[in-house]
Amino acid sequence: MEIHISLQRIFLLAAIQSWFPGSESQDLLASLPESIPALRGSCVEIPCTFPRVPAGFLLIWYRDELFTHPQIFNNKYPSNINGAFRGRTFLVGKESNSCSLRIDDVRDSEMYYPCINGNINCNLIRGFNKVRVQVSDTPEKPVLTLPPSLTEGTPARITCSVRHTCTHNPPVLLWNKVGFNRTERNEKLEGGVWRFVHEMDYIPTYQDHGSPIVCESIYRSGQVSQETAILDITYPPKQVTVTKLDGEKEIKEGEEVTLQCASDANPPANNYTWYRINNEGEEELKEHGEEITVTVNWENMRFSCSARNWLGNNDSAIMDLRLFWNISGAIIIIIPLLIGSLLLSLVLFCILRRKRQCSACHPRSNNLSSEVCEATYTDLRLRDLSADYSELKGAETTDSPYTALQKPNTDTYDEIKPPHGRHNNNLGKVVSK
Repeated sequence: MEIHISLQRIFLLAAIQSWFPGSESQDLLASLPESIPALRGSCVEIPCTFPRVPAGFLLIWYRDELFTHPQIFNNKYPSNINGAFRGRTFLVGKESNSCSLRIDDVRDSEMYYPCINGNINCNLIRGFNKVRVQVSDTPEKPVLTLPPSLTEGTPARITCSVRHTCTHNPPVLLWNKVGFNRTERNEKLEGGVWRFVHEMDYIPTYQDHGSPIVCESIYRSGQVSQETAILDITYPPKQVTVTKLDGEKEIKEGEEVTLQCASDANPPANNYTWYRINNEGEEELKEHGEEITVTVNWENMRFSCSARNWLGNNDSAIMDLRLFWNISGAIIIIIPLLIGSLLLSLVLFCILRRKRQCSACHPRSNNLSSEVCEATYTDLRLRDLSADYSELKGAETTDSPYTALQKPNTDTYDEIKPPHGRHNNNLGKVVSK
């Protein structure tokens, strides 16, 4: 009876000792997490340590099943490893008391436990610690971290991170934006979970405002996950333009037109300056609103504006308003002008043509005048000679011509004297005979 009571006390003391921290039984247990997440097809690293490091220890990892406990790792006798796990399990960790295990190509959610030298963390009476590998088909989404404000042209440090349980092959992080000064690091969390961090300097531009920034995580198994954020970038006014709110409506002289100074800015422009451009230069108007109403005439047709927010300002190009010409009223003026222009052109054409014709006929007119003068001279000569001959014939007497000529009648001589020297010479020859 006393022996039976002693045995009961021994088992009771052992049970009580196993339940209290700091007892000897606690020193014979491995330290590992109760569960650890893993991605199917990826790897998982189970952190594990044990106390009282013996020299040349034997480490065996088992899969906890109902009736059997197949070995998934054996540092002394790898041939004892279950065929489904051969080449997939490896001892990791640099500590001398490390029993950490890496399982590649994780497939199913299972319960595992280590055993050191057959007595540490594998005493069925004292119990042992186990870990459950929880396998998921969906990778964890990365986390984007951006500064609270982004301003055009000011470099900003942005971060993308993702949690994982495989430091041997962490996921690859990719950005859809260009950056520089890229860095990568692994941060150790708790329970075998790590955080892979990728940082880079990003220079915001106004073109990126409102666009998505995407961080994509790619795992060894080929699975992809991503996180997206919309960029909110502040910048001064861009693409400042003057627009006419009436659209394509025709503008007549003297009418009022409403103009708007449109711009692309974040935050929106809140101050405007308007300018009127004329022959004397640029004139600043007193209005400072986004819209102004002006009366348009031929000297008041060109306008520009400047838009401003707290980040800066920008100017627009000059807008030249096109006035509509009233055709019905202008016809009354245009038609007489056209007719007068045509008549004037016709008169000038006729004058020029007349001058050209006269210039062409001038040599012929000179020849004709010479011919007329020559004919007149010839007629006059013939007429004088005929008259002289008639007078001589009428003065004939019964005397011979020679006798008549010998008469001292000077009047007759003067009358028959020819007017030209050539006839006078001929007559002298006759008399001398």
